Order: sequence, then structure tokens, then C-alpha cells
Amino acid sequence: MKMPREDFLKVVMETADLDVWENELVSGKVTRKATKVYAELGYTEQEAGDCMDNIFAIIHPEDVDRMRNALNDHASGKTPKYQCEFRIRAKSGAWVWYANSGKIVKRADQPDAKHLIGVTYNIHARRQQEEELKRLNLELSGQKEQLEQLNASLHQMAMTDALTQLPNRRLLIDRVSQALHSAKRTQQIGALLFLDADNFKAVNDQYGHEVGDLLLKEIAARLRLAVREADTVARISGDEFVVMLENLGTDAIEAAKKTRAIAEKILLSLAQPYVLGEIQCTNTVSIGATLMNEGQQGFDDLCPTADAAMYQAKKAGRNTFHMFVPALQKGLF
Repeated sequence: MKMPREDFLKVVMETADLDVWENELVSGKVTRKATKVYAELGYTEQEAGDCMDNIFAIIHPEDVDRMRNALNDHASGKTPKYQCEFRIRAKSGAWVWYANSGKIVKRADQPDAKHLIGVTYNIHARRQQEEELKRLNLELSGQKEQLEQLNASLHQMAMTDALTQLPNRRLLIDRVSQALHSAKRTQQIGALLFLDADNFKAVNDQYGHEVGDLLLKEIAARLRLAVREADTVARISGDEFVVMLENLGTDAIEAAKKTRAIAEKILLSLAQPYVLGEIQCTNTVSIGATLMNEGQQGFDDLCPTADAAMYQAKKAGRNTFHMFVPALQKGLF
């Protein structure tokens, strides 16, 4: 025997955990009550009736406007059906997530009425899973950010001199490579300056390593101020520093002149007296330089040449500058 349609629909609703309700919007009358939901929430039949008469009193304050807007949007024809997710306060005081889905229908026997028929179903488990997933994503995002910061810090440490915070040899080699690669396109000439402190050992021996470290930090600070912002100042070991100049023009003679002018500025700055805590002293540097262009292979080709030029500056009495310019074939001068 075929099951009556109403019984069939009842079984379907129960199987799907759906609670059917119906409201007549013109009169405001509840023509079918969602009793299953209120029973789940712990309310008696009498309490459920009171809740139905003032449904917004038990809807979470943060969800009231969303529910009202969803109802109004469907009633005005803005949306084809009414859908909303919201929290209802259980009798225990706990907030439980539910969802509504409904549609306004008209009946031939009641042409002036607007019947909103819908279902309510429990989505609390799903929302809890979503909230937990959101929490985990936020936690993972935070861990990812911390990991990225740690990696950046490790990269910075690997590329930076710990004492002066200048680029170290490793980073300098990378920048020299980039500069030579760029020179292939632009034909711009650069220069590599090799600096060695003239009196550093004497300062260390006389005043100790702490004062020696202060001197190295002060040399680094003065070097930064003496060169252009785009230039690279690096500490490659002990009291040895390297300055890389870029974009000195396409003419080797003019590039050599600009290099000499910057080197003389450095010599003047570093020769000024140093105040290192309670100690006042003087220190100078010797500078050797070579021009950089696209024809050279890298740091290992340039550094020995600039280093040799620096030793010529030492032999000339220190606190001076010599440069080797391969392009001009004039050797050290």
C-alpha cells in the first residue's frame, strides 16, 4: 500500500533532521511551529511557544541583523529564497548554530496572504569544525609568519657582519656579481675599493679588543656617510673593508676620477680623531682600487687587484690611495 504523501514527507524530514515551519507574514501568525528545534534546545512546549512569539529574544545579538536582512531581502524579491545561519540560545544558556531555508508562497484560497514555508536544521557540528579550521589556519599562518621572520633573520645573519652590521664577504660577492651582470646591459663602469686600517693593531694592543671593536664600528659608520646611498660598504675580515661603487659612467677616465674623489673623501673622514668611550685616538686607512666593467669575471678577479693597489698605498706612506685601471693600461697610480 502506497504511503500517504504527508506521511512520506514527514519521514523524509525526520530522516534529514529537518524541522518544518510556516509563518503567515501579513498577519504574523505562526501556522506551523518548529517544535523539534526547541525540544533539542531543552525548552518545554510552553517555553517554546513563548520563544516563537519573540524569536529574536533568543537569537544571538550578533546574528539578529543578518536574520532580519535575509528575511527582508526575500520578502522584497531581492533574493529567490530566504537563507540564514544563526545561533539560538539553549535553555542551558549555550549558543547552538542552526540554519533556515524558506520561500514565500501564495495560495489560491488565501490570495492576500504571504506564507513563508521553510525548514530549520542543526549545523552546530559543521560550524564548530569551521571555527576550529579557522583557528588552525590562523595558528598556521602565525607559525608561517614566525618561520619567515626566522628565515629572514638567519639570512640576514648569514649575509651581515655581526659587529658592524655591514654586508659580509658573502653578500659582497653576490652584489659584485649582480653589478657586473648589470654592466653588461648598461655599459656603466663601477669600482672596487679595498681598505685596510693603518693603525688598528696598535689600538688593539694598547687599549684592548673592546676599544678595537668600537673603532671598527666607527669606521663602518663613517664609511656609510662618505659614500653614496646606492654604494655597498662591506667588512670582509678583521680591519679590512671593501666599498663597491656603481654607475660611474661609461668612460673609464671619468670613472677613475670619480673613484679617486670618493676615496679622498673617505680618507679625510677616517683620518679625523675618534672618541671611543673614554679613549681618544686617531686612525687612518690605506685604499687600493680597481675599476669594474662587464669584461671581468667576479669578485675573485677584482679583489686581488684592489688588494695589490692597497699595498702600494701602504708602501707610499699609508693614509693614501692608489688605483689600478685595467681599461686605461696605466697600472698603479
